[in-house]
Amino acid sequence: MGERTVNREAWAAVVAQLVRDEAGGNTTAFAKLVGVTYKTVRRWLTQETDVSEDSIRQVANALHVKPGPLLVRAGFYSPDEIAGDQAPADADDPAMRVILESDVPPRVKQRMIQRLQALRAKDSERHVDEVKWWIDQAKEM
Repeated sequence: MGERTVNREAWAAVVAQLVRDEAGGNTTAFAKLVGVTYKTVRRWLTQETDVSEDSIRQVANALHVKPGPLLVRAGFYSPDEIAGDQAPADADDPAMRVILESDVPPRVKQRMIQRLQALRAKDSERHVDEVKWWIDQAKEM
């Protein structure tokens, strides 16, 4: 099979929509959110450069969405080719699934996901402290 190429016009439209939906129209904020430079996002929007499949998957991962629909919209694959594409691993997490399936704007989902991750990190620290306490108690027996 030959090398796949992106439809630059279609990808520019996808990026423009994502910038509006995910970053309130702020290109710099969107670039930071998805882990690329402002210059890269501008090049995508002005159709100056192709985007790689890996970059599309990076965008999807950063936004906690399935990469398949983005890859189809960008012209990398047909819907039939991508039908088996899996959801991000965190979609198996019940709390994450509730957030991902909620009817709130994407940038609100992003904040909820960040808050959930912070709460889990704090909870994990609390568990470690509790286990250390158990160990100290066992040593005193």
